[in-house]
Amino acid sequence: MRKLATLGMLASALTLTACAENTGWNPNYSAINNGSGYSKYLREREAALHGTGPVPQAIPIQLPAHSPSVLDVGGTPTSTVPAKVQIGATATTARPSGAMPVTTSGPYAGTTPVLVRYAYEQKQDPGNTVFKRTGGSVAQAARICSSYPSTDAAQRGFIAQGGPLIDPRGMDPDGDGYVCGWDPRPVRQQNGL
Repeated sequence: MRKLATLGMLASALTLTACAENTGWNPNYSAINNGSGYSKYLREREAALHGTGPVPQAIPIQLPAHSPSVLDVGGTPTSTVPAKVQIGATATTARPSGAMPVTTSGPYAGTTPVLVRYAYEQKQDPGNTVFKRTGGSVAQAARICSSYPSTDAAQRGFIAQGGPLIDPRGMDPDGDGYVCGWDPRPVRQQNGL
């Protein structure tokens, strides 16, 4: 009988110890006490779950304020040629054949602008059907295009929505991969592509 009583007390002690799992010694809960905005959220959430505090209204997300470019981390883009070309307000360095131009100034230094990359990757000229389209009309495309401030903005929007592989808004009824009159040929000529 004595062993059974000892076993009962031991089981009670283990049960109480298990309840204190998230008091700080468990590495899964170490974020609760590190002083960050997310740890404050975790403490508020735990209090709300136990009914001792209000429910937090937002989950804090920390995003990097500045993502490093190739130049920031000490690397260098592919070999450079000193000739400069102007695309919009961003200077780029001309590249040997086969390499995409890379911006050398501004917040996106070390990257290739979206439309330059797109003009480089798509080999067809406007009007040449490459992608099969099942919906959309010229009138619908014209209506959507009028909502963009420029043809460049419309083409960037089309790419951001999955174009040219898909055309969810019907902006590219002819299936050439170019919308709202955007033409890649000037970009290709300007960059020697």
